[in-house]
Amino acid sequence: ESRPDPTSGGFREVKVRGPRRKSRREALADGFALRTAFHEKGEAEVLKRNHALRSKVWLASDLPKEDARMEEEQDKEQRLRLAQRPRGTGWSRQKDAEFFVHTHSPMAYDPKKMQYFEVEAASQRYMPCAPPHDPVEYSISVAAGASLVGQDDTDLTSPERPRTLLLKELVLTGRAMKKPLFFLDQPASCFVLFEGIRGSAAAEHCSKNFHTKLLLKLSSTLQYWSAAMTRRLIEGIFEELDSEVLQSPAMCYDGASVAVAILLGDQLTVATLGAVRALVLSPSGDVRTVGGQHQVAEEGTERQRLDTAGGEVIPIPTANSAAGGAPRLAVRRPLRPRRTMVAQEPAAEIQRVLEASPDAFATLGFGPEDAVDAKAAKVNYRRLALKVHPDKAPEGLKEQAKEAFAKVEAAVERIEALCESDAKATAELHKLLDAAGGVESAVMPRAWARVVLGIDEVAEPEEVDKKAEEMKKTLGKLGLFADGRLAQPDAARAGQIIDEALEALSAPPPKEGVNTEAVPVSRALGLRDLKRPRDIASAAPQVETMQLDQPGTHHLALLSSSIGVLGDSEILARIRNFPRQPKTASLVITQDAAEAQAKLKAPRALCLASSVLGVFEVKEEKLEEPPSKKARTEQSADKVRCLHILLKHKDLRMSKDPESQVRLKGKGPITRTLAQAERELLGMQRNLSANPNIFHVLARKHSECDTAMQPGQSAGDLGWVSRGACGNPQFEAVMFALKPYEVSDIVSTPRGLHILQRIA
Repeated sequence: ESRPDPTSGGFREVKVRGPRRKSRREALADGFALRTAFHEKGEAEVLKRNHALRSKVWLASDLPKEDARMEEEQDKEQRLRLAQRPRGTGWSRQKDAEFFVHTHSPMAYDPKKMQYFEVEAASQRYMPCAPPHDPVEYSISVAAGASLVGQDDTDLTSPERPRTLLLKELVLTGRAMKKPLFFLDQPASCFVLFEGIRGSAAAEHCSKNFHTKLLLKLSSTLQYWSAAMTRRLIEGIFEELDSEVLQSPAMCYDGASVAVAILLGDQLTVATLGAVRALVLSPSGDVRTVGGQHQVAEEGTERQRLDTAGGEVIPIPTANSAAGGAPRLAVRRPLRPRRTMVAQEPAAEIQRVLEASPDAFATLGFGPEDAVDAKAAKVNYRRLALKVHPDKAPEGLKEQAKEAFAKVEAAVERIEALCESDAKATAELHKLLDAAGGVESAVMPRAWARVVLGIDEVAEPEEVDKKAEEMKKTLGKLGLFADGRLAQPDAARAGQIIDEALEALSAPPPKEGVNTEAVPVSRALGLRDLKRPRDIASAAPQVETMQLDQPGTHHLALLSSSIGVLGDSEILARIRNFPRQPKTASLVITQDAAEAQAKLKAPRALCLASSVLGVFEVKEEKLEEPPSKKARTEQSADKVRCLHILLKHKDLRMSKDPESQVRLKGKGPITRTLAQAERELLGMQRNLSANPNIFHVLARKHSECDTAMQPGQSAGDLGWVSRGACGNPQFEAVMFALKPYEVSDIVSTPRGLHILQRIA
C-alpha cells in the first residue's frame, strides 16, 4: 500500500506478507484491514495488525464480495506515476517512447492505456494480461553445501561420479546470463543432483544443460510462479533433456537419475527421478521423503506399470546378496530365445517349450520350411504330447511338464483358429516370426531389422514405413480389438517385432560396446532401449511442494543411490549434529556411506557417494522494536570477534599469502588436495561437535595462518571485525551470521578452507 508522504513530497510504500487463507475473500479482508492500519497510523501499525491477523477468524458477514477491489481513489495518483514505465528490468522501447516490449518474455506494456499485454503464441496478437508479479522477500536465509566422496581422491574425477549443481541466488545467476528474474519471490534458489545409469554421458549432458533451460523457462513469464507452474517447469525440463539424450548416438542408451529442489519465496518444490531420493526435515521433526518409488520392486503400482508395458524383471547380484542378502531387481527389454527343433529327451523338450517357444508356431516345432495348417498342427501336437505329457515326465519335472503340456494344447488351438480365420495371413505371420527368430539383445541389429521387414540397405524411409504398414494390415486380418490393436497374441508379438525393427532403423547407430544391461530403476532420463518402441521406462518425475511457513530451521537432503546403505534415521542424526553447517553435514553423510559400501565390498562405482544439503532458516516476524532499543541492538552487531582455522590446498590460485608466511616458513610447497583439506577439517568439526571449547587448541596445532601462533586462547584470533572491513563479503557474512561460540561450516576463500568460531 502507498500513501502521500509530506516529508518527502512523494509516496511511501510498505509490503507485508499476510497470513495464508483458504479463500480470496478472507485474503481481501486481511488486505482491507492492513490498508486501514497503514492509512491511519503508518508502518508500525501495519506490522502489529498483521501479527494480530494470524489468529483472526473472519465471520462470513465480515467478508467482502468476491469481486471486491483493493484499489482506492487516493491511490490513483501514485499508480499513475508508477505506470509511466513497466515494472522490473529487461524492457526495451519499440517504435516510440510510449510502448515497451520485454526482451525475454512474450510481454509488452502500453503506458497510455496502463495495460500489460501477452503475445499469443499462435496468432502473435497482443492480448491483455496481468502485470508482472511484484516479488515478496520472505524472511528466510539459505545455506547449502555439496560433497562427493569415493574410495580415494582419484574417484573424485571419475567419469562415473555423480554431479551437483548449486544455484543459491537465481536472480543474480539470471542477471549474469542476461535472463531477468526480478519478479521471483525471494529467496530464489535451485539445487540439483545428477547420477549416471549404465554410463556417465547422459548425467554429464544433463548437468551441463539443466541451468540454461531453467533460466530460460523462468524468464519466459513475468507472473507469479505457483506450485503447479513450478511442477510443469521441472517436468518440461526433464522432457527436453530426455529427448536430447534419446537422440544422441553417444548417450541414448545411457540414463540419468535426477533430484531437483527449487525454492521460490517460501515455496519449496522437490522432484526426483530414478535411483536418487530427497529428505525434507521440518523444525518440528516431521520428515518427508521424495523418491525411492522408482526402484524396481516385487509389487506395487510401479511394478504393475512395468509388467503392463512388457518389461522383464530379473534379479541381479549385489555385494549384499553375495553375503546372503536378497538380490536386487532390475528391468530390461524382454529377451526371448526361440528354438523350433524338438529335443529328443523329455526333460530338454519341456525346457524348450517353457523357455524357448515364445509363440504357438515355435511351441509346436514348426520350422522355416514347414507348411502351417490345422492338420500339420495336430500332427505336431501328437508328437509333442508324448514327450511333455506329465505321465511321461521324470518325477522331479511333473509340475513343469503340466505347464508345458498346457502350453502345447493352447498352441494347437491357437493355430487352428488362425488358419480358420485367414490361412494366408497365418502363413505370413509364421514367416515373420521365424525371420525374427529369438530376441537375444535389447537392441535389434539393423541387418536383422531389414530381414524382418524384407527390405534392402538402400530402401528409403517412406518405403520402409509403407512395408511395415502393409505387414501390420495383413496381421490385422487375424483379428482386431475395437481400438485397432491386434487381438491375436502371436500377431500382437509380431506387431511389436515390426515396431522394434522400425526403431532399429530410425535410431542413431549405437556406439561400439554399448551397455544395455538391465537397470534397477523404472524411471530415468535416457535409456532408449526401454522407451522405444515401448514405454517400459518413464521420464515422469515424482514432484512434491512444501510451504516453509513454520519458523525455525528446515533441512533438505538430495542423496545419491549409494547413500541408500544408510537409513533415513542415520542420515537425519548426522544432519542434526551439524544443523547449520550444510557442507559439513553433507561430507559426514557421504563419507560414512562410502565407507559402509566399501565394507560390503561393493563395486567401486557404488562407493562413490554424493549429497546436497540445504538449510533454510525461517525467521519469525517480530513486532517493530522501539527506536532506542533497535539502535542499541544494531550497534551491538556492528562488530564480531572470531577464531579461525585455515588449511591450504594445492589448487589455490593465490601463490603467496602474506598472512601465512611465518606459519609456513620452511615447510615447502603445499601438496594437500582440496579433498584432503576437507577431510582434515571434517575431523576437526567432529571433535568440535563433542567439545567446542578446544577450538584454540586445534587452531594452534593445525591452522596455517599466522594467527595460530598467538598465545593461549588467542590462537587463531582474527580480532574485532567491523561490517564492511573484512574485504571478503562471503567470509564476513559467515562471521556475522554465527551465534556466540558457534562453529561455522567449512568456508572457501582465495586463501584456502576455513572454519570459524565466534567468541564475541
